[in-house]
Amino acid sequence: MAISLTTLRQTLRDIASTWLLGAAVLIAGLVVTYQFVGPAPPRHIVLATGEESGAYHLYGQRLAEILALDGTRVELRTTAGSVENLELLTEGGTVDLAFVQSGIADSADADGVVAIGTMYLEPLWLFARSELLIDDLGDLRGRRIAVGASGSGTRAVVLELLGANGIHEANSQFAEVQTSELASALSDGQVDAAFVVASPAAAIVSSLVASPGIALQNLQRAAAYTRRYAYLSAITLPRGVLDLEQDLPAQDTHTVAVGAMLVAREEFHPALTDLLLVAGAEVFGSHDLLADSGQFPTPQFVDLPLSEEAERHFRYGPPFLMRYLPFWAATLVDRLWIMLLPLIGLSVPLLRLVPPAYHWQIRRRLLRIYAELDRLDPQRTQIRDEHDLRQRIEELDRLDSDSTVQGVPHSYTDDVYRLRRDIDLVRRHLGAVSNARSAAETDAARADSEA
Repeated sequence: MAISLTTLRQTLRDIASTWLLGAAVLIAGLVVTYQFVGPAPPRHIVLATGEESGAYHLYGQRLAEILALDGTRVELRTTAGSVENLELLTEGGTVDLAFVQSGIADSADADGVVAIGTMYLEPLWLFARSELLIDDLGDLRGRRIAVGASGSGTRAVVLELLGANGIHEANSQFAEVQTSELASALSDGQVDAAFVVASPAAAIVSSLVASPGIALQNLQRAAAYTRRYAYLSAITLPRGVLDLEQDLPAQDTHTVAVGAMLVAREEFHPALTDLLLVAGAEVFGSHDLLADSGQFPTPQFVDLPLSEEAERHFRYGPPFLMRYLPFWAATLVDRLWIMLLPLIGLSVPLLRLVPPAYHWQIRRRLLRIYAELDRLDPQRTQIRDEHDLRQRIEELDRLDSDSTVQGVPHSYTDDVYRLRRDIDLVRRHLGAVSNARSAAETDAARADSEA
């Protein structure tokens, strides 16, 4: 039993040392490959929205709630609007993501900013005093016009469209009126017309549509604007769509809409782009007054370059792993898949090298014993005296019963028997020396007695 236990221990030691060597080589390969693994997506991002009472802030809160379920905290940053949002992305870099109205890219520096997609449409509403006859934007020449707050996307788009109709501050009056004061400004005659870019569900739209003395205007040339400006979409508001009971609007109304884009810096993590588009489909993908179910998010109506990851997402859908795994697990596997290459590349040759390495372990142990035999063999190393002879015999006996020999696996029985044959050979050499010394001593004693 002792011999079997010794053999088992020695065998396990040989196997462990062999596999540890292979594991060390494999780990070294993984460490080198890990240098090429992309960074993990950040757990905290800053999203620039708009005023707290605006739709951008409301939708930002809904996106933040969804992303929080996947472990990503979204910090909302209130701003004056789209122009400021774009400036925060490009200049200070203090935000990672922003809602930006399409149509303002030419009015601000947008270098290094890409679009993730259009989340929904926001109509351009033109309200005017009821007694005015306005068929299109050209009829606003010489009027007092509320064109939106400074830093807002509304102002940027409205000024571009008015400029295309030859309307500018030299021939008209542009006013900056707070959104909440537009109804009173129109009713009191402070302004003749006012532009609003907002969702049909926005409170300001409901208020202005229902206000007496204020009329929602029809843009007869809405289709022409969309042909000139790719970020615009022509829409028709059917009669009564805003309020069936009050029959608002009172007639079919043509206008244009801009896209509410989600934009980011070019270095924004691609995995978060996919996560945002999945969340965006949940928030903006349902049926509403302006879109059918599943129409948004969309790559249309953007006036910034679409990010490569967003383009892939719109073409092929979310990554395969994100469809079946939690976000953190999908991103981990996606980042580490490159490490499979050295894992596979090294595993195959290592598996083929393990048997020779194990054989080398056994051979190395046997070679150590042969080195001892070489030292003990009197034909290789001369015996100094009787004490040296006795010591060699004792060491040889110890070597023969050494656990190193006993621990050699059965598959190496031939090598063990060959070793023991050689041990026996050295024992005979030592025996011959011992006999020769004994005979010499006997002859010397006989000669002394005869003398």
